[in-house]
Amino acid sequence: MSSHPSQPSGIDSRTVSCTFCDCLLTERLLALQCYPSESTSVPAGVPNDGGLTLCPDCASEVVALLTSWHPHREPSIRTDSSIGDAYQTAASTCSFCTDRTPRAGLGIELYRRVGDELPAYATYTLCEHCQSVFGEFLQSLPSNSRP
Repeated sequence: MSSHPSQPSGIDSRTVSCTFCDCLLTERLLALQCYPSESTSVPAGVPNDGGLTLCPDCASEVVALLTSWHPHREPSIRTDSSIGDAYQTAASTCSFCTDRTPRAGLGIELYRRVGDELPAYATYTLCEHCQSVFGEFLQSLPSNSRP
């Protein structure tokens, strides 16, 4: 009997697949995590857990949209409020329309390994209007890019 565990502890062995087409992902992926404020929820087109992981093919239109957004500083996360509320506090304007205060906002954290169009890490906040537009955008992607 071996004293070594069959699987290293602390290692997540699950395989990540593309949210839209379900293909297995490699190192080249676009990952977004959405954090709604207390007074809102994740937009349509985003899974209930707020996470999107996309292969390069499915990410192309999303990357094109994100290049027009304006990132902001990282939010200060506190234990007495939601992560989404922290994003709302960190941003003075919406990352997309730039003319609305992001009340009832949606925080979006970007991790990317797809190409050079976007930073490796960025944070964005969308106002209530723009988060619904973002959801509609995700739902409008070609059917071969959605579940």
